[in-house]
Amino acid sequence: WVILLGLLLCRLKYEIRAAITLLLAYAIGVAVILSVGPLSGGPAWLFAFAVLTGVLLGSKYAIVALAINAITLTIMAWLITTGRFGQTFPFFYTSEAMIVAVANFMFLNAVAAISVTVLVKGLVSIHQKERALSSTLEIERSHLMEAKERLELEVKDRKQAEKTLRESEEKYRLLVENANDAIFVAQDGVIKFPNARTEELTGYSAEELNKIPFINHIHPDDKEMVMERHKRRLEGEDLVSSYSYRTINKTGEELWHLLNTVPITWEGRPATLNFVRDITEAKRLEDQLEQANKMEAIATLAGGVAHEFNNALMGIVGNIELLKMDLPEDERRDRYFGAMKGSSHRMSRLTDQLLAYARGGKYQPKNLKLDGFVIQTVPILQHNLSPTVRVETHFPKDISYIKADYAQMQMVLSAILANSNEAIEDEGFIRITAENKDIDEDFTKQHPGLKPGHYVCLTIQDNGKGMDEETRNGIFEPFFTTKFQGRGMGMAAVYGIVKNHDGWIYVDSELGKGTVVRIYLPAIEAKEEVKEEAVLRPPVELAVGEGTILVIEDEEALVEMFREILERLGDRVLLAKTGKEAVELAKTFDGQIDLALLDIKLPDMDGGGVYPLIMEVRPDLKVIVCSGYSIHGPAQDILDAGAEGFIQKPFSIAPFAEKLKGVLEGK
Repeated sequence: WVILLGLLLCRLKYEIRAAITLLLAYAIGVAVILSVGPLSGGPAWLFAFAVLTGVLLGSKYAIVALAINAITLTIMAWLITTGRFGQTFPFFYTSEAMIVAVANFMFLNAVAAISVTVLVKGLVSIHQKERALSSTLEIERSHLMEAKERLELEVKDRKQAEKTLRESEEKYRLLVENANDAIFVAQDGVIKFPNARTEELTGYSAEELNKIPFINHIHPDDKEMVMERHKRRLEGEDLVSSYSYRTINKTGEELWHLLNTVPITWEGRPATLNFVRDITEAKRLEDQLEQANKMEAIATLAGGVAHEFNNALMGIVGNIELLKMDLPEDERRDRYFGAMKGSSHRMSRLTDQLLAYARGGKYQPKNLKLDGFVIQTVPILQHNLSPTVRVETHFPKDISYIKADYAQMQMVLSAILANSNEAIEDEGFIRITAENKDIDEDFTKQHPGLKPGHYVCLTIQDNGKGMDEETRNGIFEPFFTTKFQGRGMGMAAVYGIVKNHDGWIYVDSELGKGTVVRIYLPAIEAKEEVKEEAVLRPPVELAVGEGTILVIEDEEALVEMFREILERLGDRVLLAKTGKEAVELAKTFDGQIDLALLDIKLPDMDGGGVYPLIMEVRPDLKVIVCSGYSIHGPAQDILDAGAEGFIQKPFSIAPFAEKLKGVLEGK
């Protein structure tokens, strides 16, 4: 029960528990007095009741407890003195003694209760103050610890920030110092804080750059533009941040630079932060590429012009020969016909040059060595050169073979020698050499169009007047000329021929220093040299045929001419002016078609599209490609697909008849 009572008390509020405890003390005191008497331990319990009340509940409740004690003792004293209770208990014999005893007890009880209450209250107050002070100190300590931790963290962060800043500064310093671009600040008209690349590009040290006006580094033609932009940028105007310009370095070399600039504040004043990239090599390659694209465009035009020329010449040459066949033989007639035919052949040679420039032409590549070729060709061309011009040749013994068209290479050498001859006003020399060259990727980057590999380099050098840059850039254009450069299609044809041989031509020249032409041609492995020999053929009589020929040609004049020539040769002629007509004729003609003459350029489709369609209908049909274009390109594609032959316009009747006969006979 005691344990259970203790557990129950523990769950109650403090004041209730204190009241119950005090009531128990009071009840025990009263019970002891009632059972034993006033001189027993009962008064001590009452004494303790008052004192404990003060201790547990405070001075107000202590006074109440004292009052209760006083009332209780007074009632008990009255009961005893009146004989109503406790006659057998030992007690004071007189009322006065009892009053004194009760008063004394109450006084002592009051003093003790109040004193203990005040003392306890003081102690509690002191304890509370100590706790409050302790709590305050703990809070302050906590604040101090937090402040200490923050300070330590701040110190750590600051050290880390300083370390990061140092590392960042070191990184930026390394980046700036080792950058491929020049980096500097432009202020007060001079270059400040330049990196190593700036010094390298300009050729000046940092100290020199800080003294030399920035404008002095700019090319004269670009000074106004650069300084105007710099001034406008410092004034706050929003301009394109990147542009290119030219500079002159310490050695006098002209360089192209790409500038990227931003306005900044440097040491409290306006300035610009500049990033400069050297684009000299890229600019040179860009110019070369632009020149190559220009030559490509002109070459395409030249090819088309040559095709139209050849078609027109075919009508002239063919009809001249037909007219000659109709008229009786006469010396005057033959003279006139000879003059007309000669003019036609001159025009044909011009179209050959146009086609050569357009990377085409009559092309019969063979293995040859440039040393033997030059030694054989120079004597033939020598009579066209001035007697005061000396031609020198120097060749090593191990020159590699190349695969080239002999006649076109003669055209190349002739055109270059003619230019060199005209460039030499008085006495001079033309030196021709050749050597094997292994071309690597670095070299090809500087010469777009070349591929890495083994080449033979033919070099033709003269000590003539030389050329300025503008003239040098235009020499490969058709009909370009100066008072001392070649005329007509000469160098343009050279360019086309070299390109058609997968080669590269480069001209280096300066005014007053002569000219050097270098031609790179792919080297091949060959065991024997094929020498070109002139073969004189006797006049060929017209070969007579008896077959059926399908002529696929869109030009009216050529259609009638082909009809007339073929009928005179004894052949039956079928005509088709479009690709669709040709296919339809091949399908619907009731009889044998022995051969087809196929033009490449037709109104509705090209010859390459017509060929598989007519071969699908007539698999045994023999086809000769007949075009004003060269054998290369579409014509070669048709030949690769299975066509039996090719003949280029313009042509004479005799070789045409021989070609027909050879194809029909399977030769």
